[in-house]
Amino acid sequence: MKKIILLFLYGLVVPVSALAMAADDVLDGYLPEGCYQAGRYEQQKSIAGMNKLLETQGSFAFACDRGLLWHTAVPLNETLVYQMQGATQLVQADGSRQKLSGTLQRHLGQMLNNLIGGNRLYLQKTFVIAKTDTGIRLTPRKKRMEKFLRTIDITRTSDAVTIRMQHQGDEFTAIRVYQLQQLQNLTAGQCEQLTTDPAHSLASACQQLFTP
Repeated sequence: MKKIILLFLYGLVVPVSALAMAADDVLDGYLPEGCYQAGRYEQQKSIAGMNKLLETQGSFAFACDRGLLWHTAVPLNETLVYQMQGATQLVQADGSRQKLSGTLQRHLGQMLNNLIGGNRLYLQKTFVIAKTDTGIRLTPRKKRMEKFLRTIDITRTSDAVTIRMQHQGDEFTAIRVYQLQQLQNLTAGQCEQLTTDPAHSLASACQQLFTP
């Protein structure tokens, strides 16, 4: 599996030109190699007031010029479409759609698109990025993002990447991404095939992702 993301932020005393060169050197080999990708995921989420973790699994497809399709197959059956321009749609199993609005959804969609897409400029501008014993940690630079996100920890193995997002208090979301495919292109038809689910046609969600 291709490595996803790694960035080391040097001290502010380092010249800007040297900083940019160093960042590029570290990032090489860790960001997605192409504009299009798909894969599977397992997710655990802690919720205040619940003793048991909410566990979900499913698949996703990403196009750097369109956005992210995040399909949940178990235990729910629904799909989130984070369009690149900022709109978020929730697509139910029957194909019905609901637009999700608000500042939180907009920031979350933007963050996920740029994180999974490996946008170097966005990551450096939005987060302080540092090495840890097991991987890297991203800490928001701006207070408004800290309202829903404190840190992102990214670790990797030979066949998977784990992204752990620490929210306020003890709440967190941990996502394990695996079976990642780098693609030459991604169309609505390919999207349906890559994220196929016998219990749910993704035609409506994929069409939403590719709507101009």
